Parts: sequence; structure tokens; C-alpha cells
Amino acid sequence: MKTVLAAILVLAATQVASAQSADPQQPAPAPGQTIVCCHQEPGAQPAQAPQPQPAPQVAPAAAPAQPQDAGADEGWKRPVGRRFMHGFRLGWTYIRNYDKVTDIRHDEMGQPTSIKDKYGLKSPNMMLLGYEGFYRIVGHSWLNVLMVGNVTVAGLEQSKFIPAASGLIGFEFDRSFQLGVGVNLTPDPDQPSHMIAAAGWTPMVGSIQTPVHFFFVPDTEGNHRMGATVGMTW
Repeated sequence: MKTVLAAILVLAATQVASAQSADPQQPAPAPGQTIVCCHQEPGAQPAQAPQPQPAPQVAPAAAPAQPQDAGADEGWKRPVGRRFMHGFRLGWTYIRNYDKVTDIRHDEMGQPTSIKDKYGLKSPNMMLLGYEGFYRIVGHSWLNVLMVGNVTVAGLEQSKFIPAASGLIGFEFDRSFQLGVGVNLTPDPDQPSHMIAAAGWTPMVGSIQTPVHFFFVPDTEGNHRMGATVGMTW
């Protein structure tokens, strides 16, 4: 009887020791399941699965250059623009050698006379008052073409009415500097027509142009005319 009791006590102590040595966090294995247990040091980080590497970026191929139209010539891209503008002019003119007697002009007695005596002028300097219109052919670049026409009246300050008309063709550079030549007509029966050359600058004041022009009218007898005009164009 004592021997059986001692065997029962030894068996119970053996089962208690086995239960205490088992990991309390480890779940009991299911029937037929094999558990692989590995020992992990305290504080060690769990091994991470390798991340997939992104595929290398391939630069897109450049688009092939589009061939230019074989029928388009270089420099002929936009149609020519046109615009008509006009405005008044004020100015001054000077007649050189206006008191010089020449054989081309004669008084009522048929004697040679000068411009001063024939028209009763008191000074070679006269005021100009006129109106001008021009047609601009826009080239869409630094050069435009101008066709200009104007009429003026001189000598009003001397109680004289001396009309003149001019027609010019010229060029405009960078929409600011103009240069042109043409014909000048006056009611002088001895020399009714002359050449005229003009040049000037046209700054912008808001949407209004303010041209400043200088002109020269040569004369075979030395009675050259020169002057300047300012005004507004819209």
C-alpha cells in the first residue's frame, strides 16, 4: 500500500513540472499539427519580407518632327494687313532765297521778280495748317509700307492763303520711324510741281499717334522749302 501511494505522488509531481515548463503564451497545437518553435532573443526585430523593387522608368521616345508643308515658302506666313489713319497737322515752313529775283517769275509788267514781291510775303517763315491721311500696309515684322497724302495751307499769319498738296510713298521702320518721297503741288503757274522728301518719328500717346515730321522741297532756282509738322493721328 505504501508503494502504490509513493508511485502516485511521483507521477503527479512529474505532470506538474511538465505543465510549468510549457510556454504559457504558446497555444496548444491542434491534433495532427506540427509546430515549429524557434527561440527569439528579447528586443530583436522580426525579419521583414523583401520589398519588391519598382520597375525602371523608361523615358518616352520623342515624337518625330512633323515635316513642314512643302508648299509654304519661308517668310510668307500671314496675309498683309492694311489700316487707314488720318489726323490734323500744324507746322512751320521756310522759303530759302524768297527775296531772290529770278528769270522764271515775272511781275505784271513782265519784269523778273522774286517770290516775296510776286506774292506779297513779309517773311520767309510761315505757319502751316493741314490735314493728312495715310494707308499703312502692315508687313507683320519690322517694316511696313506707307502711302501718304496731305493738304496744307501756308501764310495765314500774313493774311495769305497758299495751298499745297503732297503725295508720298515710303516705309515705316519698327512702327515708329518713317521715311518717304513723293510729289508736291502748288498753284504757282511758274513752278507748279516739286519733289518732296520727308522723315519723322511717330510716338504713341495711349491709343493716339503723335507724328513729328520734317520735310524738304528742293527748287531749281534755289527757292528751297523746308519745315516741320506735328499733329495727332487716329
